[in-house]
Amino acid sequence: MHMRRQLPGTANDPLRLSRRVPELLERLKIRISLHAPDVLVISGDLLDVPSSVLAGVSPDDRSLSEWESDINSDLNFIKEWLIGCGIPYVVVPGNNDDETSFAQIFGKPSTPLDIAGLRFFCFWDKLSSAQQPYRNETDTKYFDSAILDIEHDCPQVHVHHYMIHPPIFAKNKHYQYTNADYLRKLIEESGRVLAVLSGHYHPGTLAEGTILHSGAPAFCEKPFSYRVYDLSSKLSAKVETFTLNQ
Repeated sequence: MHMRRQLPGTANDPLRLSRRVPELLERLKIRISLHAPDVLVISGDLLDVPSSVLAGVSPDDRSLSEWESDINSDLNFIKEWLIGCGIPYVVVPGNNDDETSFAQIFGKPSTPLDIAGLRFFCFWDKLSSAQQPYRNETDTKYFDSAILDIEHDCPQVHVHHYMIHPPIFAKNKHYQYTNADYLRKLIEESGRVLAVLSGHYHPGTLAEGTILHSGAPAFCEKPFSYRVYDLSSKLSAKVETFTLNQ
């Protein structure tokens, strides 16, 4: 989404129409009411927080606390929008979100979320110094529990900002996890995971099969895309990509 509403300015990339996102969300709310989904999923980069702010340095003459106040305001705006949709939701932060503020507004699930017969596991993963995603020790244990523990032997959806499959190399960096092949192998062997939903790579990705791997296209870029999934433990996943320009 890369939204900036209270946050000043816009994304550095001119394709990312940060300041249009609030209006786009109102249009999306109408679409959501027509689709009538069981759950909404946002897979990271809700906001477009300047990298210097994320590093703890103000990029202008405003104080860092003023930037943090704007971040909280914009996250609260999105939370109120989600509540207004009247549908359960699942959100995770991305590398352009402030994780501390995100945790304050949305909380970090310590247990999976059971919605519409599916168990959602949310992972808050990191980027290495080489800008490649990796899974830290805490979330690795959470992942292991999901695919190994008897209590989680049920249809699952895994949600995180970064990608496991397919592998993508662009802009001189890897978009998939450092151990993506290993994670994919364990997911497939578990027989529990129906879908892995992510973001990060703005053109979007889609690998259909026994397990759906979907990286949603960037909502902040034309033609303002979103995806609708029909997941069943007995049938292959159905995926439709819509745009607000349709």
